[in-house]
Amino acid sequence: MKIPEKVKIGGKVYTVSKTEHLYMGAQHYGGEILYTDLKINILSTMPPSVQEHYFLHELAHGIGDHLGYTDQDEKFIDAVASAVHMVIVDNPEIFEKEEEPK
Repeated sequence: MKIPEKVKIGGKVYTVSKTEHLYMGAQHYGGEILYTDLKINILSTMPPSVQEHYFLHELAHGIGDHLGYTDQDEKFIDAVASAVHMVIVDNPEIFEKEEEPK
């Protein structure tokens, strides 16, 4: 799985950065989403698969925010991120774009 440099959620384009420092602190977090700055930050010090998980975790928060869910349950968001990561890793071919007929 490739973590993009930008991701569009609804009409908002978030810049995705790998960093050694999070605004929330790295003690208990591996990523963060800054809604007003349109940024998703992922700790670069973690293994790639863990970075992927945290990207999906923050993406799920962004989707929830877009849908109007302001009080998001961390355990549910983490479970969704884990499940989506599993599906992507186990089935990469379903995310390949098919060629358009000419």
